[in-house]
Amino acid sequence: MLGAGPCFGILGPRHSSKSLHSEIVSPPAVVRSAASAPSQREAAPSPAAPQPQEPPAAAPAPRPAPARQPAAAPPDPQAPAPERQAAPSPTPAPLPAPASLLANNQVVVFYGSPGNSGMGILGVFPPDESAQRVKAEAAVYDSLNGDRGAAPALDLIYAMVQSEPTGNGLYLRYMSDDVVRQYMELAGRYGLQLILDLQIGRGNVADEVRKIEPYLKNPRVHVAIDPEYAVGPEGVPLKTPGRITGADINAVQEYLAGLIAREGLPPKMLIIHQYLEGTVLDGDTTTVVPNVDLVLNMDAFGNPEEKRQKYQMFSSRPYAAHRAFNIFLHQDDHVLSEEEALALNPPPDVIFYQ
Repeated sequence: MLGAGPCFGILGPRHSSKSLHSEIVSPPAVVRSAASAPSQREAAPSPAAPQPQEPPAAAPAPRPAPARQPAAAPPDPQAPAPERQAAPSPTPAPLPAPASLLANNQVVVFYGSPGNSGMGILGVFPPDESAQRVKAEAAVYDSLNGDRGAAPALDLIYAMVQSEPTGNGLYLRYMSDDVVRQYMELAGRYGLQLILDLQIGRGNVADEVRKIEPYLKNPRVHVAIDPEYAVGPEGVPLKTPGRITGADINAVQEYLAGLIAREGLPPKMLIIHQYLEGTVLDGDTTTVVPNVDLVLNMDAFGNPEEKRQKYQMFSSRPYAAHRAFNIFLHQDDHVLSEEEALALNPPPDVIFYQ
């Protein structure tokens, strides 16, 4: 039972001293520095009004006096002022690039599929309660992790593999648009990040990511890939071992970087779940792509010491630019407390609860 036994506070008694029943405190948001407005220009001084000319002095006799020149007319006070030359506008300073969510924050994630309690914690609670609980859990991390903030997030399994063929030929069932947009609205209301999880099936990795582009245009939405279920064009999920390559990861990173540039979006997380050797091939060929935060999530469950060792091993991989740790509420022999999760070496940037 999900609520049985000592737990980290989502469902039962806390390991930490701070109670989930205390007032929910929103984690600090990533603050973008706004470019300062150009300073007000000083007006150019008005040109001096023309003065009347003095008549010339009379010439001495006996020579005849020269003809007088008519005096200049005084300026007409009703006449429009002379047009002033506008000062050139200063070139505005470029806006600073939006900050990465992971630059100053850990991300605390509730994973699952709404209405399916067997797939993770999101299936246990109604949407609003899930949002409130993940915010409360992020606040606990924020109270313990020093100078870092803690950003709450929800991870929806958008593309879920099936053991039997599907009409699309990919062994995939997709979440409805209505449910995704419900959770996008929820994320906006509660200040959450939203991760869409793709299990790939027989699909092409980059093509499956492109399918969620309408959602990725939202600055809160990120993407996760589960190589375990990427079985290729002839494989069968849950029977055929799945895998992706470094080239697949690079293709998704380049796609995300292009989308971010076109839409003026903040950096996005690309999360790779991994618990078995061989599910990511040629990982050393992955590259660093600006504005894409590549995260490797150690996705194994069971013995806590074995999980720590595997986490350290995967954290050294070239594609582990950022690191995540998955806490399984059902399957782990011991559910780590927040303090134990923060004591992992290296400290995780993302903590999943499943």
